[in-house]
Amino acid sequence: MKAEEDRLFYEVMGKGPPLVLIHGAWASHEWWRWLVPELARNYQVISPDVRGHGQSSPLTHAYSVNGFAKDLDLFLQSIGIPEAVLVGWSMGGIISVQYGLNYPSRVKALILIATRGHHNNKLKRRMILQYLRARLGLLMDFTAPRRYDRASGGFPGQKLWLEREVRKMLSPSASKEVQDWVMSDVRNNPRENYLEVAKSIWNWGAGKKLKGIKVPTLIMVGDKDTRTPPRFSRRLHATIPISRLVIVEDAGHCLPLEQPQRVNEEIIKFLKDVGY
Repeated sequence: MKAEEDRLFYEVMGKGPPLVLIHGAWASHEWWRWLVPELARNYQVISPDVRGHGQSSPLTHAYSVNGFAKDLDLFLQSIGIPEAVLVGWSMGGIISVQYGLNYPSRVKALILIATRGHHNNKLKRRMILQYLRARLGLLMDFTAPRRYDRASGGFPGQKLWLEREVRKMLSPSASKEVQDWVMSDVRNNPRENYLEVAKSIWNWGAGKKLKGIKVPTLIMVGDKDTRTPPRFSRRLHATIPISRLVIVEDAGHCLPLEQPQRVNEEIIKFLKDVGY
C-alpha cells in the first residue's frame, strides 16, 4: 500500500511458491506463529496484518469484505506476487473467498480454516451482544476505582470477560501454552476497532457464488468449534466444486494454534496433491 494512511504491515519467511496467510478478526500475523516455520521450509510465507489489526492502518469506520480483498490485491501487486495460494482462518477465510471470486486468475488454490461462505443470520446479534457486554463490564469497573489491579494492569470484570471469550474460542483440550498466549495477546492488544470490524463482515455471504470458485480448495475445521461450527464447513464443501473437507478432532475455533502440526500436515499434503 502506498499511502501512509493505508499501510499494511507484513512479514515474509522462506523461499519458494508464495503462501499468503490471512488471520481472523481481532488477531494479527502473530496468530500464525506455530505454522510459519514448518511451511517456510518449502514456501515463501507472507503474513500480513489485515487493515484495522496488528501494525496495519486502523479502521476508523466500518469497512467491507470487498475492501479487505482490494487491500490484499494492492498489497500483493506492490510486492510483486502475481498469483498465490491463500490460507485464510476465520475472517481471513471470508476475505480469501471474496478475493478468489474477485480475482480468480490470481489464485492457485484456497485453504479455508474455521470459516464460513454463507450469510450467518445470528452473527450480527452475537457480535453486538459481545461488544455491549465488554463495554458494560469495563464501565462497571471504572465506577469502582479501588478494583483496579495494578499487577495485571486492568480491571477484574475486563479480565473475566476476556477469559470467557478465550474459552469459547478454544477446545477443552487446548494446551495451557496456547491458552496463556491467546490470553496475553488479547490483553496486550486492545481491540478498539471491535465494532467496526464486526460491521465489516456480519452481513457478508457469498452463497451460490461459491459455485464459481474453480480452484482446488481445502476446508478445515475443528469438531469442537462453536464460533464457526463444522456445519458451516460442510456447507462450504457442498457448494465449492473442487473441495476437500477435513474435520479435526478435539480442536476449537483456534485450530491453527491448537493443532499446528496437524494443520501443517494437511496443508502440505494438499499442496503436493495439487502440484504446488
